[in-house]
Amino acid sequence: MQLAHIATVVLLGGALAAFSSGCASKGGPKGATSAPAASASAKPSSPDRPSVSDAEVERLVRAHAAYAAGLVAQDNNSDEQGLEYFAKSVAADPGNEQLALEVARRYLERKQGEKAVTVLKRTVAQPGSTGASKSFLALTYYQLGRTNEAIAAYREALKVLPASLTSSQALAQLLADQKQPEEALKVLREAGKQPVDNAAYWVDLALSFGRLGARDPKLRDKIKPDVLAALDKAAALKPDEPVLLQKMGESYETLGEVAKAETLYKELRERFPKSPLPAAMLADLYLKQGKPKEAREHLEALKREDPTNPRPFHYLGLIAFEDQDYETAADDFSHALLLNADYEPAYADLAAARLSLEQPQPALETLNKARDRFPVDFRREFLAGIAESRLKHFDAAIVRFQVAEKAAKEKLPDALDFRFYFQVGSVLERGGHGPEAEKYLLKSIELKPDFDEALNYLGYMWADLGTNLPKALEMIEHAVKIEPDNPAYLDSLGWVLFKMGKPKEAVAPLEKAVQLSPEPDAAVLDHLGDVLLAANRPEDAREAWRKSLAAEKNDAVQRKLDALR
Repeated sequence: MQLAHIATVVLLGGALAAFSSGCASKGGPKGATSAPAASASAKPSSPDRPSVSDAEVERLVRAHAAYAAGLVAQDNNSDEQGLEYFAKSVAADPGNEQLALEVARRYLERKQGEKAVTVLKRTVAQPGSTGASKSFLALTYYQLGRTNEAIAAYREALKVLPASLTSSQALAQLLADQKQPEEALKVLREAGKQPVDNAAYWVDLALSFGRLGARDPKLRDKIKPDVLAALDKAAALKPDEPVLLQKMGESYETLGEVAKAETLYKELRERFPKSPLPAAMLADLYLKQGKPKEAREHLEALKREDPTNPRPFHYLGLIAFEDQDYETAADDFSHALLLNADYEPAYADLAAARLSLEQPQPALETLNKARDRFPVDFRREFLAGIAESRLKHFDAAIVRFQVAEKAAKEKLPDALDFRFYFQVGSVLERGGHGPEAEKYLLKSIELKPDFDEALNYLGYMWADLGTNLPKALEMIEHAVKIEPDNPAYLDSLGWVLFKMGKPKEAVAPLEKAVQLSPEPDAAVLDHLGDVLLAANRPEDAREAWRKSLAAEKNDAVQRKLDALR
């Protein structure tokens, strides 16, 4: 190449660089603010500078020219053509990392991942490429489903930039997805060794450890020291961002480090006295610790500082409910919903308070409003089933229980405990669905073999039907052993003995049931009359039936009494 031509090329490169720089400020690729820079060697030789090859000069000119053409195309609203020119520029000068990252990003946006990989692979192969391009290559592999290559690329990125928490988190997640939790833990622990003076880094790392533990219960206890160490490093840096302090406090709470969480929340309260958030966090913490008095203080403050916030009213309602002050609780929950009809938690709690006040219809109306407004929720449907059953709408109650059961199986399987199956079983029995009731009651007993209510209920049900009498007796005796002075259980014991043809043995538990009943129970007295008659004590039977009728009018009992006259 002639020297004059070399000079022309160099001048052209300089002009293109100036042109590119000016155009970039008018809308060049995001993240690439200048044209490809000519290397120091791309100049005429001098005693202090090595000579440049013709191929090198031509490569840089091609890079500059393609970049300039891309800018022109972009200014002419031809983004696709501009992208292709920018890609040619990167192909000619793969060391231009900023441009390479932007081109790759645009390819990814267009679902052209393989082209992005081609661009990035050239760039990461250049001497001095940073962890940013290696990390982006890993992300591209991940989006293409090339997991093993993504893992390898993230490892390479971390060799260059070990303090990149984003890369560490992504690699840990990939390894966890590949059922390699121990390897994922190693990656996060390496991140924990980095000398980083940034509280947000350590809080995010603590949360990453926590997420890994949540995914793999076997690691839960193992990672606790790692989480605590990361949080302590963050605390030592004395951050002042409220959201960061909140995350730290919540994480300390999760670890059971309640004192540290309380200290953080109090610090937040002192530093940001006009913010309602610290008061809410302290109140929540005290409620979880069973300290309603301390919680109430902060909730009352929160009411004053943020009068349109439904949360303090809701929490005060929970405290009142715990104190069995259901009227106050219902008022507080209602106030919360008055302030915000979309405050979802208050609906179920208001319904529970109304059920406790023996107001099933208002409770049901509250739950139906929530049902129209929010997705199906186990607790609300369960409470609706209870409300319907108290209104003696047994078929409607069963439907609500079925919806609750399905919701729990999908999202909250632990909610399907012995209490749930007992409640559904008892409603099924009262609704005339004996076989189904039996299944639910047996499931309740299976989950909690010492659950005396279910033992007594199923035992009495079988006794009344005259079926499974030996098993019924065993269950009822078990219930009586747990609560020997429960009149309902003693009544069941007398009744099953009577059904087994043992009226004389049945008299004692039934007489004890009558004595222990806080007020005359018509059903127990009726049973006692039947047993006494079968034990050849007609006068005593007559007296028992008279007392039963005095407690509650009943035509069947009256007919039995008339038959003895």
